[in-house]
Amino acid sequence: MDSIRGTAFLQFGELLSEEGASLREHLAPHRVDPEVVGNFDRKLSYRSLAQIFEGSAHAVRMPELGMELAARQGSSLLGPLQHLAHSAPTVGDGLVSVLRYMHIYSPSIHYRLERRPNRALLYFDNVLPRTEEIPQIVEKSVLQGKLLISELLGASFRPRTVLLRHQPQAAPEVYRRYFGCQVLFGQDHNALSLPPETLLRSCVQHDPALHAITRFYLEASSKAENDLQAKVEQHIQALLPRSRCNLQQVARSFGLHPRTLQRRLAGDGIDFEGYLEQIRRRQAEQMLCNTSLSVSQIARELGYCHTASFCRAHLRWFDMPPLELRRLRGNAVSRAAAAPED
Repeated sequence: MDSIRGTAFLQFGELLSEEGASLREHLAPHRVDPEVVGNFDRKLSYRSLAQIFEGSAHAVRMPELGMELAARQGSSLLGPLQHLAHSAPTVGDGLVSVLRYMHIYSPSIHYRLERRPNRALLYFDNVLPRTEEIPQIVEKSVLQGKLLISELLGASFRPRTVLLRHQPQAAPEVYRRYFGCQVLFGQDHNALSLPPETLLRSCVQHDPALHAITRFYLEASSKAENDLQAKVEQHIQALLPRSRCNLQQVARSFGLHPRTLQRRLAGDGIDFEGYLEQIRRRQAEQMLCNTSLSVSQIARELGYCHTASFCRAHLRWFDMPPLELRRLRGNAVSRAAAAPED
């Protein structure tokens, strides 16, 4: 689902104003209602957010816009998700709690925590293809990971290194000013590298009772919020192999007029076509990496009448052909059982 809370825009209008720009003018081309700005209960398209940040950075000639906005916002966690993280026993527990319920803030953002013997890595990714072309929102999110750890510790935190897929947008000293460490570019991942012992340190606001209550609330909210999304996905999964999956067919499955379903989805920040593509992308990756299905079989499972159409979509999603993804990420079964027709 391509959505994010309106709080992602906190301080954005003030930042643009300082640079002599108008918030409304930057929102209008993307049809974003100014009432969404700063509102936790309103959502907008995550793709639009990324495009707005990128366009604004170029317009006001501020290559560090994403990092500056993150620095002004802090971690940007508000409400129950903030309470859950801050009340956790340790920094590691707090990060895991955020990762578990991040979809409530935005299902478009993916964080992953990996523990290794000599270091820990907090990875960042999102649902958009070619993240190398949207560095502002990536830098904002990675820096907010650093700032969240600082909030949990109650003290300034400095990563060992920062890894970014894209090329530098500003001078090295600018990145060091925001991250406080070396930043490496052109990497395989977007991530913070930190000492593993950081994860074991206590959260300064640890509160077992508040943590338990907040987790219970978020669990209940998560189930209620994802109900429509889950049902839509079920219908999409059933219709895809029949090559009949579109808004009209899914609406018919619900017994609704397509416009009615579209309005209900939009109220939850869901764009049907974007959500359909997200499901296809996820399923393509799963089947290529974990099954022995041929490329043509996978194309049919995803509802493509022609394998070439699937291959073009795959190239757009992953910037590589399907077999290249299988070679790089597939398990032994998926690589060894590749069909000759592939």
